[in-house]
Amino acid sequence: MIYDSTGTLVAKTLLAGGAIPLSDVVVRIYGGFEENRFVNYSILTDIDGITKALVLPAPNEKYSMAPFAKELPYSVYNLEFSKDGYYTKRIFNVAVFANQETIQTVDMIPLPDNGAVADFPRNNLSATVEENPFLEG
Repeated sequence: MIYDSTGTLVAKTLLAGGAIPLSDVVVRIYGGFEENRFVNYSILTDIDGITKALVLPAPNEKYSMAPFAKELPYSVYNLEFSKDGYYTKRIFNVAVFANQETIQTVDMIPLPDNGAVADFPRNNLSATVEENPFLEG
């Protein structure tokens, strides 16, 4: 596929279910296909938790207009969000279309205060439910 057009990507980082913007998050963007494997950007979020719009290679928009196009009408990128004191988040296969702006929003999760580093979410979820002795009949 030939990437002869461009689209834009904006990343937003938030806390508390989207209630609070998170600044100074490092956002890394990697190309997800062979055609864009050399795309590699790193950018910080601003005080509003938003990055500047990055212009990224994308296939021509004619592929998104054809009902049975043999080529994908978008390019694919992988994103990584990291900041000290927060779990690193990775999002794969973010689609960027020609002449369109893609906005990827991520809700960051703080690490525990005790300094322990756990893999999210496996080590901090409990799948066992204890029986309640007060419910015995």
